[in-house]
Amino acid sequence: MTSDNPLRVTLGRTGIDVHPLILSTWSFAGRKGPFGGQLPARDVERAFHELDTNALFATPKMREQAKGVRNLIRAGHRDEMVLASVAGLPTAGRVLAYWNRCARSFNIEKIDIFLMGWVQQRWYLRHSVWHAMNLLKESGKVRAIGFSIHDRQLAARLVRELDPSPDILMIRYNAAHRGAETDIFDHLPDEKPGVLAYTTTRWGELLEAKPEAGFPEGMTAPECYRFALTHPAVDAALCGARTWSELEEDVRGIREGPLPPDRLEEIERFGDAVHAAPTVPGSRFMFRQG
Repeated sequence: MTSDNPLRVTLGRTGIDVHPLILSTWSFAGRKGPFGGQLPARDVERAFHELDTNALFATPKMREQAKGVRNLIRAGHRDEMVLASVAGLPTAGRVLAYWNRCARSFNIEKIDIFLMGWVQQRWYLRHSVWHAMNLLKESGKVRAIGFSIHDRQLAARLVRELDPSPDILMIRYNAAHRGAETDIFDHLPDEKPGVLAYTTTRWGELLEAKPEAGFPEGMTAPECYRFALTHPAVDAALCGARTWSELEEDVRGIREGPLPPDRLEEIERFGDAVHAAPTVPGSRFMFRQG
């Protein structure tokens, strides 16, 4: 969904406006670079001021990202920011404890987007857990609740079954993992949740050539984001750029808009080749740029 501001998109029915790239900066680079490489805090702040990236995904463990977020908040920019965070343990008590930890760490009273992370089974969002998350929203401590997930069938089931319906759905979606179009996106209600794409580079593998399959060049990182954002159901994508130059390239690239049909078709064929290829040892740790 597009907001009135051309540099912003509205996350589904939430009314929350964000830059199409949500800065995450927790990059598990594996053989691509240093493990856990992150933008330094000064570049997180610079991105907010110079690139208009108002949405930041942070946890207290993301040290540089968290430091940048704190600095922006201390400088009086809290109301201009959209802060997203994620709980990792699916129990009601841990949901509340983690919210408190984030609130203390960032010295805030509200988290804009609060997710249950990496949901793998239905019981991760059983009644007690989802109720605890909804209580945070009802009390004004959270603006929107949802979950992140890889399992498309489970994601679609949770969107149908959870009460209240999730405000945010964060789903793995990239050129090599495309089934979300029919498994999820086609079944979203008219008043749809905000949809965030992550692992848009498929742990960095989409950036590499596949000459043995007829692809002498891989995708660029901006193309990975543009692929995800080309689908009308996807509102925004997480960006884990490790350097200022990468981030500038990504932001500049998505300004070109949706991919043209001929390039989109070529990328889909390339994504199929990447998906079919044997996994390279260490590649599962490559989250460079999403």
